[in-house]
Amino acid sequence: MEDAIRHVLERVDDDYTLDLTRRLIQVPSVAPPLQLAEIADMVSREIAGYGLSPVVDGDSGDGWTRPNVLAAVGEGTPVLLLAAHTDVVPPADPAQWRHPPFAAVVEDGLLYGRGAADTKASLGAMMAALRAVAQSKVPLAGKAVLVAWAGDEWRPPEARWFNGLAYLAAAGKLKADAGIFGEPYDLRICCASRGRVWFRIEVGGESTHSATGKGINAILNGVKVIDAVYGIGVREHPVLGRDTINVGTIEGGVQPNIVPDSCRLTFDIRFGPPRSTRDIEGEVRAAVEALRADPTFLLRELAVTERREPIAFPDAGPLVAALRRAGEAAGRELALGGALSFGDIADWKDAVGLREACLFGPGETPQAHAINEHVSVADLTAAARIYAAAILAYCGVSR
Repeated sequence: MEDAIRHVLERVDDDYTLDLTRRLIQVPSVAPPLQLAEIADMVSREIAGYGLSPVVDGDSGDGWTRPNVLAAVGEGTPVLLLAAHTDVVPPADPAQWRHPPFAAVVEDGLLYGRGAADTKASLGAMMAALRAVAQSKVPLAGKAVLVAWAGDEWRPPEARWFNGLAYLAAAGKLKADAGIFGEPYDLRICCASRGRVWFRIEVGGESTHSATGKGINAILNGVKVIDAVYGIGVREHPVLGRDTINVGTIEGGVQPNIVPDSCRLTFDIRFGPPRSTRDIEGEVRAAVEALRADPTFLLRELAVTERREPIAFPDAGPLVAALRRAGEAAGRELALGGALSFGDIADWKDAVGLREACLFGPGETPQAHAINEHVSVADLTAAARIYAAAILAYCGVSR
């Protein structure tokens, strides 16, 4: 195995990895409006040049397309998925950028451009890794599947599926035992992410002229709600850190001399496993319902507007072992980390068959969507070597 890994790593071309990633950035695959045919065509043609047979498949609608590009090396099991998205957010005001956002300029060891970190560096490194494995002719025991997928940054209102990966999973066109999802986590292996619940809560009051000293002030009832929600208690996760509670919006009142009769609040609660969104909802409902003991507290609505379960994939299984082995082969010691979000993976991981997954890629998380977004060239090229070695370490080599 070690000889096979060295053989593949000799074929990972750092110059090619950088050039490819620059060309990916130079395609302005902005979402919205989700006109992604150009980037899909470029990726497909590039992979065809590796001697592979890419497939383009996706959904579309009025004025938008979400083409995904799939390509594979090997035919057996286990199956390793490598996935990174092709769309990027708009660059905001180009005048604020150090370099034009789609010029892909390299300066002082950094590659600048919209999507450099999120996630064209991951995609470029994965493609370079697939190229090295394919051209090495090392016979894999398993199979590596690359998916350059569409639809991470924006979902058209009429779209049936959340994104390209959800579409492929629902259509039965994506199967894998483990997955590496390219995201800018500074080459940390992130197997867990916090869940989240959004609440909308409305409380009432009784209006009167403020000078009377009477009435029931709904905003003061809103303050009681804030205290109650913040009082449910937060926990500390060993990887993800401390849970967070945020009151995001408050609306209430008409003018200073009227006692307000309505107050609406929204909350965002992020939390780690093992608690579920139902657990958090139960704690919030119990805390707010307890306020009804005061007859002046008038609860009109308590609704969950969004929920996303926390994710905790194994961090000591074959996938993490393969990545750590790959890191050693590439001269990097890889650490575990926590992710901000695994997106909608909880909704379709079982349909795909994923038993293990992680977010792993070059770039620092704060660079995503930032003015002057950039990625370290050294980390970009290291990622290509790590992905390539991980394919062999996870899939194995036929004798």
